[in-house]
Amino acid sequence: MAGTPARPLVPEKLPVAIRASETVEGLARLYRKADARDRAATALRSTTRTRLAPLVGVPVSQAHAPEALLPALSAHLRGDGQSLHALLFGPPPSDDAALVRLADHLDALEREVRRP
Repeated sequence: MAGTPARPLVPEKLPVAIRASETVEGLARLYRKADARDRAATALRSTTRTRLAPLVGVPVSQAHAPEALLPALSAHLRGDGQSLHALLFGPPPSDDAALVRLADHLDALEREVRRP
């Protein structure tokens, strides 16, 4: 249909609502079944960096640049930049327990940054 103008998207009401926690759990099961700890860790780290950046004054466009995010986080937390680098940009976890620890540490970091 060359030459036909594009129509705007029309929102469609879905027949059911799915809780976010169910979506996350389903995605986690898929990652586990595929033995994709690397992709799971990348997703966790990326999301955390995106949420943390504006909290420490870094534009979201720079959230994934260690040279922009880490100094701002270190100044905000008075923490060790090396441990922050390993946490936010380090290698994938070696097993499921390490992935769970990574998720816990990312959550703790975000809570610490959000603390008044």
